[in-house]
Amino acid sequence: MFLSFTIIAIGSAFFAAIANIIARSLLKNLSSRDFVGINFLTMGATMVLVSPFFYHFQATIWLIIILAGMALVDTLANYLYFKTFENTEAIIATPILSLIPAFTFFFSWIILKENTGWQTYLICLIIILAVVFFSVDFKNFSQFKKFTLVPAISSAILFGLTAIPLKILLSSGAINSPTLYMYRAGFIALFSLLFFKFPLRDISTKQYWTIFARGLFVIAQYILLYFAINQGNTGVALTLGNITPVFVFILGIIFLHEKPTIKKALTATLILILSLII
Repeated sequence: MFLSFTIIAIGSAFFAAIANIIARSLLKNLSSRDFVGINFLTMGATMVLVSPFFYHFQATIWLIIILAGMALVDTLANYLYFKTFENTEAIIATPILSLIPAFTFFFSWIILKENTGWQTYLICLIIILAVVFFSVDFKNFSQFKKFTLVPAISSAILFGLTAIPLKILLSSGAINSPTLYMYRAGFIALFSLLFFKFPLRDISTKQYWTIFARGLFVIAQYILLYFAINQGNTGVALTLGNITPVFVFILGIIFLHEKPTIKKALTATLILILSLII
């Protein structure tokens, strides 16, 4: 069971890497306000079409309030997340965004009273720090401070926080992972429409298809992540689900023929080994 938990969480990071690469190309021509709404509207609609195969939700007023509240915070977190990539290169933004699991550990300890052995905490801490070290580009630190710090740290805190109601919902047994993500995507699309009024006419047909293709990877990412959170410790699941930069690095070598540095190669190897033995 624990092996499957680990593989599922790491698989989530792999799909996230593909989604992040596609998002960066899209945000060169789209603003965050335009992208957030149509992105989640597309994913929500896709999930609705196949929902007869997975739908499960024993709704109560309390669960609906938790779900809507989580989606509201997630809307802001996603806006800040995409704003980060809109303003700067992914390699500059990723170090702060990689701190999401650290905030999750804090919130889950305070709110959910989740606890695990000190060895697991230590390995997770090393993985988080290794991902930050792997991602940081000290030559661009001035750009990092100017364009990235506030939206990136705010996004990381909010994503770390929303893992708590997510765990509560999944642990209740009243809703499964695909159904939860379908509602999450739908609520975020609704809130984005209300707050940002995303202009559909400003998005080209090619961009729509790219957004749809990216959405499939994001759906796979989050369903796997939700399964992992439901199976084990919330912070551990988020730690493994956020080793995304390692897979971006590997995919860049394979498909973009990028040259690996010794620093990145060694750090990526360390992160993968620790992730498999956690």
